Amino acid sequence: NPGGIAGIYAYENSRSALFEAMQRRETFGTSGPRIEPRFYAGWNLGEDICQSSNYLADAYRDGVPMGSYLPPATAGASSGPVFVASATRDPRDGGNPLQRIQIIKGWIDSEGRTHEAVFDIAGAAAGEASVDQNTCAVSGKGFSQLCAAWQDPQFDPSLAAVYYARVLENPSCRWSHYDCLTLPESDRPPSCSDPELPWQVQERAWTSPIWYRPPPA
Repeated sequence: NPGGIAGIYAYENSRSALFEAMQRRETFGTSGPRIEPRFYAGWNLGEDICQSSNYLADAYRDGVPMGSYLPPATAGASSGPVFVASATRDPRDGGNPLQRIQIIKGWIDSEGRTHEAVFDIAGAAAGEASVDQNTCAVSGKGFSQLCAAWQDPQFDPSLAAVYYARVLENPSCRWSHYDCLTLPESDRPPSCSDPELPWQVQERAWTSPIWYRPPPA
């Protein structure tokens, strides 16, 4: 599905601030919609941070944003880092509601094999919203905003790992299917009814990762 967008969190809209944000990797991408994801990690982030009226200030004060390396654990820190992910839907007219936020974890085991795990941390399960193939109308459960704090149930302080957040919208029609519906049924090309061609998509956003490295022995 064409039309990806890159986003940058900068202190201001100036050349120097934008380049500084790219250098610290506080960036994200989307498959097209203007979803705004956030992702932080810290040893002392509160599990109720999403309910804070100073959410962003607290996250920057007590954690690091996407694109960062997680610093060593501080004295009195919890058994594992707390990750916080949030997202706001595309605010434009017709913007699709969000479905859920996932955190993706990657690591390499002692034998050099790569692994990936996906954790749903906020929102609704797949299948709780749908899109009508004949009208492209979306129905079911969806969200304008999502936020959640999460700890890795498999966290191993001796194992390096990388984490990033992925935000999924509810299913929607693919751009080609919208084009098909603008034509009378008798004038639609064979591709409009080809079962091999997808007629729906699930737009998404993904953040830069946060890296964890174990302290030196």
